[in-house]
Amino acid sequence: MELSLLLLEKIVSMAIMMLMGFAVVKSGKVDGSQSAVLSAITLYVICPCMILSAFQLEYTTDRLFGLLIALIAAVGLHIVYILVTKLLGDKMKLDGVERASLIYSNGGNLIVPLVSSILGSEYVFYCCAFIAFQTILVWVHLPRLLNPDSKMNLKKIVTNPNMIAIAAGLLFFFLRVTFPPLIADTIGAVSDTIGPVAMLMIGMLMAQVDIRKTFGQARFWLVCFGRLIAYPLLIILLIWASRVTALVPGAKEVLVVTVLATSAPIAVSVTQMADLYGGDSRKASAMNVMSVIFCIITMPLMMMVYQLLC
Repeated sequence: MELSLLLLEKIVSMAIMMLMGFAVVKSGKVDGSQSAVLSAITLYVICPCMILSAFQLEYTTDRLFGLLIALIAAVGLHIVYILVTKLLGDKMKLDGVERASLIYSNGGNLIVPLVSSILGSEYVFYCCAFIAFQTILVWVHLPRLLNPDSKMNLKKIVTNPNMIAIAAGLLFFFLRVTFPPLIADTIGAVSDTIGPVAMLMIGMLMAQVDIRKTFGQARFWLVCFGRLIAYPLLIILLIWASRVTALVPGAKEVLVVTVLATSAPIAVSVTQMADLYGGDSRKASAMNVMSVIFCIITMPLMMMVYQLLC
């Protein structure tokens, strides 16, 4: 319960940051399209710094085992989501954007600052497993949802800044390489900005969406219910049924990160990929904004359920 209340407090704080981004665009002081600059800075500078900083930990077998648990959980939940979405999508005639919005969560920009502030910077280390596997799927699976004729772009996976940072971070972790204080402090300072920058960016995107029209779309409500409540509950129930948190030492603490990531709003990458592969990017953006608003309530609730059951 205490963790849920702390999470709610942090989410409300981040929501206020979003409102700042929203207000600065609505007031006409900043053009909403300039959010693309913040998005690029986040992707190419802040996220890689955050990942490199997260791997600057002393090598221990416990941490390696925890990372393996986080990776298995990330792989497992995405497989479950893809299969469930295939079944639901065919029956409910969901389009590619709706299917992608159900499967992919914002487990990076939103979750990393939450994990860092609530659980401590050490747990950001376990976020990297989720980020790495979802990044691969974003370039392998997501384009096919939006355009069945699209081909896998291996170059995009290999050259993705997050993937490069994760590979480098793992190498440093295994070789026990630590940065000099000056470099470590610089990278740490940049990575600490991910929360405010990401929230301002989301607020600026919100300002470009017709909120009243968005909330009038019944299918948007359905997708948000699935992404924020039904899908996270499914994973929590699977964790509970497996009894992994009782049988495997340290699993409960590590899987908190997984539950947070799977309870997050729709991934911003769904909108970005819709732009690239011919999907309805306006629809994707509107549903993203709607899910961000609702997550203020749903994420603490999902964490409360996880704590009670697992």
